[in-house]
Amino acid sequence: MTENKFVSAFIAAIVAVTALVAMAGCSDGDDRDADRPTPLQPLIYTEYPDLTPEGAAVREKRLQRQLLEGIVDGSWGRLEEDSGEPLPGLGSEEELGEAIIEALVERDERLWEHIFISGEAYGALVGVGSTAAGEFVDNQIGGSLQSWELFSPEHSSAITGEGFAENLQFETLELGSPRRHDGGAATGDDEIAQYLNNRVVFRHIDFDVTFELPIARIFQIPRRDPAGGESDDEPTPFVLRVGSEIEPDPRFQTLRDVGLHLRPQLMRAEQYPFPLGVGSFWRYRRYDADTGADDEIDPLDQRLDDTADGVAAEELIVEVREVSRYGSIRLVELLSSYDDRDYTRVREWWALTPRRIYMCTEDCREHIDDVDWLLGYFAGRAPLMKFPLSLDEGWDADGQRGESEPLFYVDKRWHEIDTPAGTFSTAFRIVGQGDLGRSDPYSANAEVARYFVPGRGVVRRTLNNSGESDTGLDVVEDLVQYRLMH
Repeated sequence: MTENKFVSAFIAAIVAVTALVAMAGCSDGDDRDADRPTPLQPLIYTEYPDLTPEGAAVREKRLQRQLLEGIVDGSWGRLEEDSGEPLPGLGSEEELGEAIIEALVERDERLWEHIFISGEAYGALVGVGSTAAGEFVDNQIGGSLQSWELFSPEHSSAITGEGFAENLQFETLELGSPRRHDGGAATGDDEIAQYLNNRVVFRHIDFDVTFELPIARIFQIPRRDPAGGESDDEPTPFVLRVGSEIEPDPRFQTLRDVGLHLRPQLMRAEQYPFPLGVGSFWRYRRYDADTGADDEIDPLDQRLDDTADGVAAEELIVEVREVSRYGSIRLVELLSSYDDRDYTRVREWWALTPRRIYMCTEDCREHIDDVDWLLGYFAGRAPLMKFPLSLDEGWDADGQRGESEPLFYVDKRWHEIDTPAGTFSTAFRIVGQGDLGRSDPYSANAEVARYFVPGRGVVRRTLNNSGESDTGLDVVEDLVQYRLMH
């Protein structure tokens, strides 16, 4: 049995034995619990009912870490003691801010918990019992889970070097308004008990963009005996500890969502799911969905005079005219050409990131090399496409699926699409318009469904209730011919 399997088996055994002991202790028929349903939560959660589920998860992970540390150094039974290198004293805002960013980027759970006030210190500060104090602290750590997960690493093949540890740099911790023990504003020689409305500022080195982690409350507490495992070159009488949830920066969340932290190599045309190299084109035949396509006519030989009644254009060619590179962002110019009597031409620009595609307006194009500006732009728009695609997913203006009907929705099953260009057996069906009808009169106000095949592009598009006739025509666009340039 490998060491990892042994550790997992041991932890499972400890949890099972603990649960059995707890059930044995509760089996004497306590009438107070007679009407209470059998709990489904973990044991830690049921024994501490004021814990949030996130707080219970903090305790469970702490127990697992302590067990693993006991295995490493042979200190079986010393589960309440931390092992490892001395932790920083955190006697200044700079030390606390650096520890927060280090814990996040290095994924150091022990340091992460150290930056929060301890249950013992919190209980002494506010005058509550150890149980309530411990629950409060673990709930704050659990409530910070979104910030913790925001810095979680990607698969090693997708990130550069050391990932965030290589690209993120602590800038400053800005302390907010100082307060006394009674909550009043601290002035002059008043003893400061806490700081309200603080923020940690850090910088992405490659993009030269700063982000913030708001912290509602930071406590200033007396330094305890350094024998507790802390180290400090110049000890101070007080130390700083986080006393509230550490909130995530939504702009940093956007950077993660669009994939700007990933390897620039993922933007290469041969690796990108939507092949958008210069010179690529897709040629479609267009026909009324009710009457169907005339298979006796070669779609490549159709002429304008052959156009059926009701369909204004019977052919569409989409071609990639230009691709400009801006680090991990691409600006792609596309030209859509219709064979209608007006020879309609529609020019669009797309902003590509490793994980998303957005329509790029004139303002977007003017700021295409300004990542700071683009993060705000991306945060307020629904992407035309997001990667990796999954069946039965959807997304709204923020790129996430909300409680209401999403702007874009991916069908629950694969679709097999037969076209003159071939049969495609694993096509995603993506329903939604978003910005698709912004500049194209043929898709404006229509109900659009795209059948997308990674590595090939859109192989079919349907436009229900399109504006090509007074009655609202249903139009199908089938792929006839394509060329992919890498």
